[in-house]
Amino acid sequence: MEKHKKFIQMAIETARKSKRKGNLPFGCILVTGNGRVLLKGENTIATDKDCLAHAEINLIREASKKYDHSFLNNCTIYTSDEPCPMCTSAIYWSGIGKIVYGLSKETYYQIVGRNDPNWVFEIPIRDVLAKGGRKVEVLGPFLEKEASRLHKM
Repeated sequence: MEKHKKFIQMAIETARKSKRKGNLPFGCILVTGNGRVLLKGENTIATDKDCLAHAEINLIREASKKYDHSFLNNCTIYTSDEPCPMCTSAIYWSGIGKIVYGLSKETYYQIVGRNDPNWVFEIPIRDVLAKGGRKVEVLGPFLEKEASRLHKM
């Protein structure tokens, strides 16, 4: 539990950096089974002018070039917020074995709403992964109060 909190805090700090750069406040980190941080991912939708540049997608693009599926299966991605369906699917296809997230989708929607420009698919992460043939462990939410501050500033 404490290990997860430490890494979620790192993902939240990565999200803060993203926001300071003018992007949406989402961040993630990739951690090995023995606790070594391999990569960090920031949302870069605004600065890259790329609607697909979510933090998780950016991290997975980099991880896929460096590591194979069998290695990634023993890794955990820690995300500041519950990943969207697109990012959840990318995590699934990358081979990453575990997802631990901070802020739940439901709490996120309570903060920012469900209307444009916050285009959303109301499909929880566990529902997306239940349709796949490979098991991906999901833990969360963790540190929701701290993670929610990213979206209230």
